[in-house]
Amino acid sequence: MKEPIFPNDEREDPWIVVQVSADEHWNAYHDIRRAVLFEARGLIGYDANHPDDRRDGHFPLLLLLENTPVGAARLDLTGDETAWVRTVAISEECQGKGYGRMLMTGLEKFASQHGVERLLVNAARDAVGFYGALGWTVVEAGGENPVLTKELRTGPEW
Repeated sequence: MKEPIFPNDEREDPWIVVQVSADEHWNAYHDIRRAVLFEARGLIGYDANHPDDRRDGHFPLLLLLENTPVGAARLDLTGDETAWVRTVAISEECQGKGYGRMLMTGLEKFASQHGVERLLVNAARDAVGFYGALGWTVVEAGGENPVLTKELRTGPEW
């Protein structure tokens, strides 16, 4: 089965965002998330078989740069033109090079093509600036992970 892809329209960099379905991409998706979101933060208990990754309406996505996986995220549709962005991670050696922006551009395009008009994310405190630079707005600042939102353009032309 061929994975859906969401190419970079500008073609400045050879990158694409794919919906994870192939075994090799599942492995890369989990490797990136485990390393960045757990091991780098001194956390244990990462579950590569968590049922949310394969739940209907949940879309694991992988950023490929020249066919090399460098980033991962998941988009969870809620059925009301809103979706949650989950577990955004860029490989440590690739951080600070604009790949997070590429991943989010592909994720937003994917979301828009699925009728999503509003995205939400529970951001790590150290990622709030990243999201703010991409046009996200804080809607709930309290708690360990602030909630941010972003309105999207919709439709197939995006």
